[in-house]
Amino acid sequence: MKKLDVAELRSKIDLDNLYVDFSILRSAISVSTVAKDSGVELSVPTFEGDCRGTCPKCKKEKSFTLNLNTNRFNCFGKGCKLRGGGAIDFFAKLHEVSAKETSHLLACAYGIQPYSSEQVAKQDKPSTLAATPNSTANGAEANQKSANPRTTSRGVVTRGEFEDLKARFERLSDYVWDQMAQSDPRESVDGSICPDIADEYDPPLTNQHITQ
Repeated sequence: MKKLDVAELRSKIDLDNLYVDFSILRSAISVSTVAKDSGVELSVPTFEGDCRGTCPKCKKEKSFTLNLNTNRFNCFGKGCKLRGGGAIDFFAKLHEVSAKETSHLLACAYGIQPYSSEQVAKQDKPSTLAATPNSTANGAEANQKSANPRTTSRGVVTRGEFEDLKARFERLSDYVWDQMAQSDPRESVDGSICPDIADEYDPPLTNQHITQ
């Protein structure tokens, strides 16, 4: 159990030169942990995760509720504004300090970056793994691919593929025209009447023929 003494913790923090990552703080500390370290005695949680206890702000018994699953808290005491969600919000409203100062106070109290030299050393420690030939080759290949995205990007057709598709399309067009000419022997490919059957060709009736 941590001793969350604001006056004592303030002498150990550095608001101007150190940065606290809120996301790391939220994932590392829960509201129930801060509430218990602040002197709140929580009841056994229900099936939904709700706990009750004496409000640490207004001191009213059984008016403070906390949900372990959602990290939401609320005091039903009249005029009490201790409600919200998250460890940072709980500590800030309990001691009436800013969120920035709260993050530094909690990080210092629980030994979280940047107030933990061990975690910082582990993060900044360089990798000692030697580069293998395969990894070097893979890295060079990746750089080459990134430098020439036209040959690697999905959906981009290269010049050779385009010429091949063009030749296939031209052959298909010629085949379609040949089939159309064979299905109607009275017309040539260019649409004119074939001379060998011109005498047998009967033009369709028009409105002029009907009137006559």
